[in-house]
Amino acid sequence: MGKERKTSKRIILKIVMWTCILLSVGTCTRYILWVSLHRAKPNNQPKYSAKEECYFKELEKRKNWKNPDRYIYNINEKGEPLPNDSVFLNKNYAYSFGVDIEDSTTFFSLPANTEDTIALYLYNHVIDRTPQLRRIEIIFNYEEDLNERASIGHSRTEEYAVHGKRLVKLKHDME
Repeated sequence: MGKERKTSKRIILKIVMWTCILLSVGTCTRYILWVSLHRAKPNNQPKYSAKEECYFKELEKRKNWKNPDRYIYNINEKGEPLPNDSVFLNKNYAYSFGVDIEDSTTFFSLPANTEDTIALYLYNHVIDRTPQLRRIEIIFNYEEDLNERASIGHSRTEEYAVHGKRLVKLKHDME
């Protein structure tokens, strides 16, 4: 009688143990698959147009400006980003332009209308004006190194809505 209980307890213990192992493996596998499906895919951005490449090279020639780049993403009717991995230019989208500034003097001495000038130039001469373009963002970034382990980031951001054939400034943000 005692051996039967020990054997049945062992069998139940093994069943519970294997069930836990299989559940944890299944859960981990499911999580890994979910993450891999929702991760941003490389090369999801359209290639630069010839006008963009030329303009970005001109901006890189400016003193202490580096890595001018753009990011295009789809937005909904409210202007919020959609969680898509791919960019569809036949749906509403936003054009985000960013540039890194290398030193504080250049960053803090940027004229107030620099973002306006770049946005208008991008809109009028660089970006293909499609009816689906809804917003343009201009972002300047400067990272101040405090020591080898710490830094503070500063940014200037301006957003413009496209209304018909006009750009309208939406907000001003200085961090």
